[in-house]
Amino acid sequence: MRATFIKVPVNAPRTKKIKELIFSNRDKDEKELKSYCLSFSAAYHISDSTWMVFDELVKNSPLAEIPNKIQFLRTYPYYETSDDTYLYCLKVDEYRISDNVSPQEFVKDDIRNIILNKRKVELAKQLEDEVYNNAANQNEFEIFRP
Repeated sequence: MRATFIKVPVNAPRTKKIKELIFSNRDKDEKELKSYCLSFSAAYHISDSTWMVFDELVKNSPLAEIPNKIQFLRTYPYYETSDDTYLYCLKVDEYRISDNVSPQEFVKDDIRNIILNKRKVELAKQLEDEVYNNAANQNEFEIFRP
């Protein structure tokens, strides 16, 4: 998912303004929200192009205990809850279900690792073939039999 998540103490100042800042598209408000989070939040993630796993984003919050996450994401583009000590705000910008095709940004590192490993295997095979062919051309090899 791509989302904004903020966890602030319930006694933090101006908590009513958080929702307004989260929904604003103005650069000034985004900077104000980041500044607010740096000053008062216990945890936060401001939405950008980064894709996150829902459970990682909301860990250590009541949102982590949601039984049907798919239904929750479909129903609540914005969700606010609190417990005795913290206020939690979640604004979902975009989400994908794990069974569907993942966004490229989310699997970019996996794709890169697969390609690198494939190239390593091809290079090792190429070097092995080259050594074998050089030895065969120069009759510099021995066959061992048990």
